[in-house]
Amino acid sequence: MDLQDPDLILVKRLSEHSCSYFAVESVAGTDVVLTDIESGGRFNFEKPGLEQLVSNGQLRTIARRELPTKLTFKPLSNVKKLKAETAEDVASKKEMQRRYKYVQGAIEQSVPAYTEKWLTPFITQKSVEINDNSPPSWRTLAHWNKAFVESGWDKNALMPRHKAKGNRTKQLPQEVHDLIDDVINEYLRTHTVVRYQKVYDLFLEQLEKLNAERRGEGFIELKPCSYRWMVNRLQSR
Repeated sequence: MDLQDPDLILVKRLSEHSCSYFAVESVAGTDVVLTDIESGGRFNFEKPGLEQLVSNGQLRTIARRELPTKLTFKPLSNVKKLKAETAEDVASKKEMQRRYKYVQGAIEQSVPAYTEKWLTPFITQKSVEINDNSPPSWRTLAHWNKAFVESGWDKNALMPRHKAKGNRTKQLPQEVHDLIDDVINEYLRTHTVVRYQKVYDLFLEQLEKLNAERRGEGFIELKPCSYRWMVNRLQSR
């Protein structure tokens, strides 16, 4: 596979009728940057890891002339004006990059299965490598990977889902915010009447399970938000 070939296109099959197409944007040593032709998203790979994805069939190669016609040219009307970034935007992008380092690393290392057995040692190693003192649990990383793959390898799928609000507890780690969102979304999906104490109890129950995993992995425990904060969060939905 000649990564310097301007006609080279890499294809990721998402479903029977859906694919994502990537062009090689740059190659610097063993670092390769791919660009999603449709979304414009950029993805960084180590050359050996990329070649492994092609070798095991997760990616295939085609010539540029084989691209679907709709992707050959992109209308100018699709180009959006850049907006000034807020502090929250910068923080969210930073968190997205942190998540991407874990997801990308797991893909490049071809982790055999997204289970506790395989992800726990990987997370321990990766957190030291990137100097992350609040690494995710193996379940959280599995969730990130699922969102990333189902989005067509779009890094934006790893963007934190919540937005900053006046009552946001900024001291809470990102993983706690994500757990709060998961608990609220699941509760609202199955209940029509909101019982605040019930939601908070469910959150504490899930947080204890998460902390049990973290204790077993040698990580510090995560602290919960207050009951009042949870009420405010639910009322803002």
